[in-house]
Amino acid sequence: MSQEKKVRRIILHYPDDTPAGYIEYADGFSSIYDNEGNFLFKVEGKFPPPPKKSSDYSWVDKVLEKGLQDSRKRFILYVASRYLVNVKGINEDDALNILKEFYYKLQSGKVYESWLKSVLNGVKKKGLLPWSLKRIEERDKEMYNEIMKVLKNN
Repeated sequence: MSQEKKVRRIILHYPDDTPAGYIEYADGFSSIYDNEGNFLFKVEGKFPPPPKKSSDYSWVDKVLEKGLQDSRKRFILYVASRYLVNVKGINEDDALNILKEFYYKLQSGKVYESWLKSVLNGVKKKGLLPWSLKRIEERDKEMYNEIMKVLKNN
């Protein structure tokens, strides 16, 4: 029994709506063809890449600087790791040190370096962006309240 590849085809158009070719997306790669079906190039991931939102993440630096009383691991997982690696472009070793400093700023407790490395590696490989304040408010009210305490005391 042969496995059938799932190929998704997207038709491209010029601004005047004339046909420009097409893209075939399969197995994590996009193959781009002109209007006559001639292969042009192949890229990893989706083509064209989705536009990056120019979100304001300045609040993340303030939270990293001041620290959190609670929700620190969730903040690292969903916000700080993604911000440091994929928005600021900091290398993993420097990001690891920043996250450890953040974690131990206000409270005791333990965070394993291996967990931090795993989180940093995962968000870098997947290119994950940090949660926005709005998303945090919707998904994790407790963490949102902790963040807002820090931002209001600034």
